[in-house]
Amino acid sequence: MSQLRTIQLLGIAVFSAVLAFGACGGDSDEPGAGGKGGADSGTDGSSPDCKGVGITCAEDGDCCTKNCDPTANVCSKTPGTCIAAGDGCSIGPDCCSFACVDGKCSSSQCIEDNAACAADGECCSGKCDSGTCTPLNTACKTSGNPCAGHGDCCSKYCTGGKCSATPSYCTQSGDACANDFECCGGKCSKASGSTLGTCSVADASGAGGCLTAGEVCAGGAVYEGGTLPICGGACCSRACYPYGPTGVLICQPPSGCAPTGETCQDDVDCCGSATLPDGLTAKITCSKASGATVGRCNQGTGCTPAGGICRLQSQSCNENANCCSGNVLQKNTCKQDNLGIPRCLAAEVDCTDPSGYVGKACSTSADCCNLPCVPNPGGNPPLVCGSACVDAGGACTTAADCCAGLPCTVPPGSTQAVCGDYPEQDGGLPCATYGQACTVAGDCCNNIPCTNGVCMAPVR
Repeated sequence: MSQLRTIQLLGIAVFSAVLAFGACGGDSDEPGAGGKGGADSGTDGSSPDCKGVGITCAEDGDCCTKNCDPTANVCSKTPGTCIAAGDGCSIGPDCCSFACVDGKCSSSQCIEDNAACAADGECCSGKCDSGTCTPLNTACKTSGNPCAGHGDCCSKYCTGGKCSATPSYCTQSGDACANDFECCGGKCSKASGSTLGTCSVADASGAGGCLTAGEVCAGGAVYEGGTLPICGGACCSRACYPYGPTGVLICQPPSGCAPTGETCQDDVDCCGSATLPDGLTAKITCSKASGATVGRCNQGTGCTPAGGICRLQSQSCNENANCCSGNVLQKNTCKQDNLGIPRCLAAEVDCTDPSGYVGKACSTSADCCNLPCVPNPGGNPPLVCGSACVDAGGACTTAADCCAGLPCTVPPGSTQAVCGDYPEQDGGLPCATYGQACTVAGDCCNNIPCTNGVCMAPVR
């Protein structure tokens, strides 16, 4: 398959608030505090020789995960990888065995909930109480515990007889976490003195009850071809599509700004905020609980702004026809972005020559005739139309912005990330993920059809 090159958008600064992720949300402990329950401590209270996820770093070698995010300067997980036995760790879920003992990953699988234990780090839950592993979640099994099917697991992903934390690029609601930085929903709640807690969705008012980006949708089904959930399922992005490395259906991060219900860090992340098109009319903000870093985009008080979910003239999948740029039944103001999501336009577009939109302000790739809508290094306007698919190291908002095979791992609440490489293959996956360019169906991961040169199923 061919891969277009793009002008590199280097030096983009992912929101500095990411640095505080580990310190916010629910009852999370202060990161870097050390000692019992601190994010820098092993799950048995010992001090590892490396830093945990969400802790400030200068280089990869600082981190237990060997991955220092180059834009946020914090330790982060690399999707699809885990720490091998004998290597340094701060928490069990970072290890392949899910057991972190004396600051090192154990070669033995973590001890399941309610079984006998001798130390916190031996337990999948990270808590050994009176000689028994105490469950983190009694409604489902957290990752590392044995399972018979997807429905047993908080992650909704059972593989090899164990609940796995890897169906998506972020940790699912209900599954084990050490800080907010890991959770799809942007919130990790921990009991006082505990090293691990469980993920949930950030508290917000006026955001609705839809599933945020990264969350498993359609019950954790692995897509093997055929139809996809009607209208994007229960996702805020209306994009319940396969995650490239696993094929599990997850809510994909949408192109450009975040629509109502999606996680956010600041108002500028949200479609219809003050610095984006239609902001003065829509008046949408990032609704957050007091002291929280991550919130969710609310509904605002006006019409649906550029980037908001809408209905196409030819499809009534989404009933909303009230785009600020004009009613979609009277004007052609709702177009699909590069993931196929129907989005309100800032203004009607003429896609006879898409190159004419390069460098112009945008809310989503729909404003760019499906060229990427990427973070602007200058910051004003926040998003601009790119010239072609984004290569490794360039700024992105969703994997569909990146050249075929490259991921865009977006931190919870952010709309800025960098196209990178999947660990399974140097240079990316050997196939194109949902929304990326293709020539024939065989170019696409997970048996996704190649529709008009893009790995995408028709809207239904």
